[in-house]
Amino acid sequence: MHVIVVGAGNVGFTIAKMLSKQHSVLVIEDDIKRYDYVVNHLNVGALNGNGASPRILKSVINEETNLILAVTERDETNIFTCMMAKQINPKVITVARARNPDYIDDPLVAKSLNVDHIISPEYLTAVKLHRIALLENAIGCESIPSLGVELAMFKVVGKNERVIMVPFRELLIPPECKILIIHRGKQVIVPSENDVLMKGDEVTVVGKENSIDEFNRMLGILREPRDVIIIGGGVVGEHLAAMLEKRLSVKLIENDEDRCRILAKKLNHTVIINDNGSDPSVLRNENVSMADVLVCATENEEENLLASLIGKHLGVSKVISRYSKREYEEIFSMTGIDAAVGYYHVVANEIIKETVHNYEVMLLLEKFSEEFFDLKVLPGCRIINKRISEIDMPKMSSIALVVKDKKAIIPTPDTVVEEGDKVFIYAMQSAIAKLEWMFKANIPMGI
Repeated sequence: MHVIVVGAGNVGFTIAKMLSKQHSVLVIEDDIKRYDYVVNHLNVGALNGNGASPRILKSVINEETNLILAVTERDETNIFTCMMAKQINPKVITVARARNPDYIDDPLVAKSLNVDHIISPEYLTAVKLHRIALLENAIGCESIPSLGVELAMFKVVGKNERVIMVPFRELLIPPECKILIIHRGKQVIVPSENDVLMKGDEVTVVGKENSIDEFNRMLGILREPRDVIIIGGGVVGEHLAAMLEKRLSVKLIENDEDRCRILAKKLNHTVIINDNGSDPSVLRNENVSMADVLVCATENEEENLLASLIGKHLGVSKVISRYSKREYEEIFSMTGIDAAVGYYHVVANEIIKETVHNYEVMLLLEKFSEEFFDLKVLPGCRIINKRISEIDMPKMSSIALVVKDKKAIIPTPDTVVEEGDKVFIYAMQSAIAKLEWMFKANIPMGI
């Protein structure tokens, strides 16, 4: 594909870096320092100029251009860029990044503006933070609305001793719910009926939302979350507070006074505090130790890391943080913070939707080494008319869902896979080659 990325901030740089591995990419950036950074760090074409300029767009968009992603910090610039791109080449797929909720909430906006897709990594990050905050044992979550299911990652910490060391065949796992994979230290396990859960395990589960809630309760909960403190009143913090204040008590700490005034007008039930959320004395004064959940959502990794560590030290039950740069992933995992959401990971999975068109769902998981995707059961497929228990799946892969007559079901060992069905598979990338042989399909290995 020939791809143009307008804007080389954190989002644009991340997108260009990922897409350049498999596609021809041109980055347009007006800021000379960002432009120089792209030139020195990425193997892409680069142009220093205004990506919304009709003159520049006419010079770079041609019949071979497949996709244009406008991801600057200004929503109106991104939308205008996409509108101009459509005028120059109506066949080009356009994607605009938007931060303002007004552009996100109404699906008619994209259509009326002649923009193919409007995405908001900030909003999607907030959605993930919201769900993780509500599930006491959750450390990650991916929602799949088209199927009415979720992928949730849980940490087994031993709150309910009755689920520890119990063979799966005897474990009362909620209906419409399936354990797909277990991370035990550096070991990865696709469980059988004889496997067990151990303290420290990280478990990936697929199921309906209610079943995911039941699985969380099965692991043991100390109390339902009631009080949440959010540090950072940027776009992510605003979205998150708006979601949480509908059912929980929410405090939001933001250092910028003008931003606090804006938030106070938008959030009806959130207490806005103008102060430094990474200052230990501030967190003590706000009784952060009494909070059920602390979410660190500023746009600065160092501030989030510091605030998270202070929160853990003060005894917050659950600490969640966001981070933007991929190099911080390992740092956050080493600190003992309960959960961390990678902004770049959210961006990656959004871009996959625009570059991999033959799949209903394609998600990259667990440091991009695992995938969740769908495959159509076509004539000649080697699993037709076989029960799940009879299918010789590749090592490190599992059939998570079977879709029959447009209805997604959690398969049992006796579920028969028939021609015309669609199966959803959770697999490590080492299993992809054999899956391609079994299904006679080409499966993209991420981006």
